[in-house]
Amino acid sequence: MKLRVALVPSYEPDDVLLDVTNELLAKDFTVVVVNDGSGPSYNDVFSRLPREVHYLTYDENHGKGYALKYGLRFIKDNFQDCIVVTLDSDGQHKVSDAIKICDECEKHENNTLVLGSRFFDKKAPFKSRFGNFMARASFLFSTHHKIYDTQTGLRAFNSNLLERMIAIKGDRYEYEMNVLLDAVRSDITVSEVKIETIYVNDNAGTHYNPFKDTMKIFFEVLKFSAASFAGFLVDFGLFTLFTWLAKTFFVDPTTDAWQYWIIGSNISARIISASVNFTLNYIFVFRSKKKVWKALLEYAALAAFVLAVNTTFVWLLTSKAGMYEVLAKIIVEGTMFIVSWIIQRLFVFRKKKKE
Repeated sequence: MKLRVALVPSYEPDDVLLDVTNELLAKDFTVVVVNDGSGPSYNDVFSRLPREVHYLTYDENHGKGYALKYGLRFIKDNFQDCIVVTLDSDGQHKVSDAIKICDECEKHENNTLVLGSRFFDKKAPFKSRFGNFMARASFLFSTHHKIYDTQTGLRAFNSNLLERMIAIKGDRYEYEMNVLLDAVRSDITVSEVKIETIYVNDNAGTHYNPFKDTMKIFFEVLKFSAASFAGFLVDFGLFTLFTWLAKTFFVDPTTDAWQYWIIGSNISARIISASVNFTLNYIFVFRSKKKVWKALLEYAALAAFVLAVNTTFVWLLTSKAGMYEVLAKIIVEGTMFIVSWIIQRLFVFRKKKKE
């Protein structure tokens, strides 16, 4: 069995932290506790941590994501070939469940993230059910991947992923969602294991704000699709401009030359907008790790397909159905936007998952 390192970020804890760490040590975990700037009032709790615990601290509170990455850097520098499991300090995660997801992690190849997923029922606090529902729905809408408990803090992965986890952006609760976004668009397999759902004092001690933090999460997943819409705006704007200029100064809309101009305008606008869209997706949205040329070839193939279908239907709607060219463009672009979006998410900027 591999070495198992438990990372426990902690902000303003009570004595439950001591119970969690003692039980982890009793089950042969190496324990790392990060004090996320809890302040002097909580020094007494941290001072009573067992000697075996690796205790890390800094003065100001930065957020859960920051604390997790602070601990991950320590683990990367001090341990090799281990399984890392993260869990909360308030007793909401049972050590037996931490063992369960570590066991599951050892069954898979290195590039696997195992989630300890809580399955909420009507007895769960509304705050938790609402926050989880909003996060789950926005994640599914944007990525087409269904993960039931996107907000679970109980997660296990092999130490070969440490560098990658440290590089993911986010200092507060959005970090955990960003980890999942990074996983589903790459070669990391996400596996869920059902765990026991525990709420301490109706979850009153949680620092998760479902309204404020869900909006941060929703912003992250909306950013996942914003570049595609930006490309659409460039494409539609240029097409409208080109056809307006031609109709106003160069081409008689009643002649055959007008249809050729529509086709040419559509192709020109598409090429320019595709270049903009690829650049945004590669650099900012997906932060792709593929070689540029490989991603560009796959994107070009998709763009050629979309261009052919797009141009054909714009021509059919304007020449055969007599539809106004801008209306035809809106209808066709709206349809192809969805098709292009899905293909980019699932194939172009996403490595195949290992079985």
